[in-house]
Amino acid sequence: MDEEEARERSQDDGSLHALFLRCSNIISRRIGRSASRKRIIALLYERGELTQRQLQELLGIQAGSLSELVARMEKFGVITRAPDEKDRRRIVIRLTKLGMERAREPREIGDDRLFAALTGEEQDRLRAMLQKIVDDYDRWRREVDGK
Repeated sequence: MDEEEARERSQDDGSLHALFLRCSNIISRRIGRSASRKRIIALLYERGELTQRQLQELLGIQAGSLSELVARMEKFGVITRAPDEKDRRRIVIRLTKLGMERAREPREIGDDRLFAALTGEEQDRLRAMLQKIVDDYDRWRREVDGK
């Protein structure tokens, strides 16, 4: 057990929140250093398109850091940036064909090992529960934001 794992276990109070954070850290370690790029790809895959501001809020990173990251991803052909058709001042980010391929890779490769301890039925139930949490959070955000 490495230092990070030991620290996580010492902070684990047995709560659902602590367990969820530990699982999140395991997933982050599996993804490695390119975690932010993979999270951007996953978010765009799920939502279709996002503004740079939305990505910044979802990822919780500084605008400058995100700008550099998005520029690199665009250079490698994974995403495109274009003015929003409704508001030309906003920039909309979308996955390219290559980005769509990259979005599918981790799911196909990672799900097999990451969720191997669960039966297919358990994976379906977990997916439904996580989606329920996401849907409720999205509903709450819309209420808070007045949208």
